[in-house]
Amino acid sequence: MEVIPIEIFGVSIDLPLPAPVSMRETALEDFVRDLCDPLKGIGLKPTQCQLLGRDLLYQYELNATFFEGNGTLVRTAERLRVAVRNARNWADWQLVQQTLCRVHALVEVDPKSVSSLAMQAQARFESLHERERFLRSFAGTRQVARPAALGHVRIPDWEYEVRVQIEDSGILPAGVYMGADTQYRNNQQWESFIGSIPTMFAASANAFGLGFTPFAGTPS
Repeated sequence: MEVIPIEIFGVSIDLPLPAPVSMRETALEDFVRDLCDPLKGIGLKPTQCQLLGRDLLYQYELNATFFEGNGTLVRTAERLRVAVRNARNWADWQLVQQTLCRVHALVEVDPKSVSSLAMQAQARFESLHERERFLRSFAGTRQVARPAALGHVRIPDWEYEVRVQIEDSGILPAGVYMGADTQYRNNQQWESFIGSIPTMFAASANAFGLGFTPFAGTPS
């Protein structure tokens, strides 16, 4: 198995809300106020939030950006989407985990509902030759000029399949990009669930003969 370090990591979640929330409801204002609370939320400035509405009922979109553009939040009447990208070490991952936990705590979620989870990583091989040797193992014929891996993986104790894509990186020399998309039921203990994401991501890569070293700065 090839074991390489992750240089850049990102996570996004897309969860359904139990019932539509109109633009006129105080629940929406409370949500924005809590986002701006540095203790309860993630300490956004009001200028980081923007509400775009086409009417006063359900046709609206609340947008927020944070972490110098590396974090985004979009809330509509029926869904909440949060993404954080460009985490580079263990301290960054702790911040991502805290952010997802705090945002999740600000909304009610139906435990029977199903949400989407997406993860992306850029990881680096020691050399371009090593990267090409790894990717060539996925080439079926000589006509495949740029081989890549694509498959649906089953992981023990994970209810849904994980769709995995591995290809050459457009950012890192001698690097690969890996994306993993899956679903989960909203009856999880959220903090421990978020903490398990890197392990699940690595297990998905293992199915393709790829492993990852711990995040830089991980306590021993």
